[in-house]
Amino acid sequence: MDLDWKHKHRRVDKNPKQKLDALEGSYASPRQIINIIRTAINPSLAYAFAVIPCSYSHLDKWDAMVGRVTKGKHNLCCSTLTAMICEDVHNFGLGAPSVYVEYHRCSAVALVTGLEDPSDSHQTVTTNLLRFPT
Repeated sequence: MDLDWKHKHRRVDKNPKQKLDALEGSYASPRQIINIIRTAINPSLAYAFAVIPCSYSHLDKWDAMVGRVTKGKHNLCCSTLTAMICEDVHNFGLGAPSVYVEYHRCSAVALVTGLEDPSDSHQTVTTNLLRFPT
């Protein structure tokens, strides 16, 4: 058994790409686009985050796909910074959610849930891992 995740990454790439391509051609308003990304696109990506490891290149690619659609619907040029798109509306940004934030949130939840698991076998492994050598 190897830990090759290419097949799963291709499957994860395919779903948001189809949704974002359809969204780009739709008549939805810019604010509706951001809401759809927040409620449908990012959760579909986040579904796989707890199971498969993602590198920064994968997260960059998914963030770029979301940014392309957001920039296109807001009539912004391609060189507009992604940081401006992801910045909060109260700080003069567009408020589009970033894939990075969701990935790190899901990773933190999985880590905390794993560390707080009360089962005996898990406690033994965690205790042995956290023990410092004397």
